Amino acid sequence: MFQKNRWGVLCSIIFSLAMIFSVSGCAKKAVSGDPGTAADKVVSAESKTAAQSGAVASGEAAPVVEAAPAAITEYIVKKGDSLWVIAKDKDIYDDDFLWPIMYKANKGQIKNPNMIYPGQKLKIPRDGYSMDDIKKARKKAGAKKPYTPPQKSKPPMK
Repeated sequence: MFQKNRWGVLCSIIFSLAMIFSVSGCAKKAVSGDPGTAADKVVSAESKTAAQSGAVASGEAAPVVEAAPAAITEYIVKKGDSLWVIAKDKDIYDDDFLWPIMYKANKGQIKNPNMIYPGQKLKIPRDGYSMDDIKKARKKAGAKKPYTPPQKSKPPMK
């Protein structure tokens, strides 16, 4: 009899803890679709007009040409984001070790690089950094030697 009560109490405690975690948001939630939406990634107006400048003025039909996507210059932080995750995004830098560059560019609104909040609008630097700056940022972020970015990455270089 005592054994049954013990199991009942143990099961009710486990169930209660599971309910608390699921209600408080501590449990992971299922994500469907693309994690980044168009509202979260903002493209500068200059790059939009540059991409649209191929329009034909006369009544002739313009040939269909796929424009390369413009570089993202601002990012709106979502729940669960970190500078590491944002830098790793293929539309940002595609290199998670470049987060110190974003931190440096947004130091006015980010006091601690481990603490960013949903709704913050972060600037994404696209140029103005030398390869030495990139290597220093990757070293600071803990990248293994050599500190050069991978081939597929898009570092903010001149």
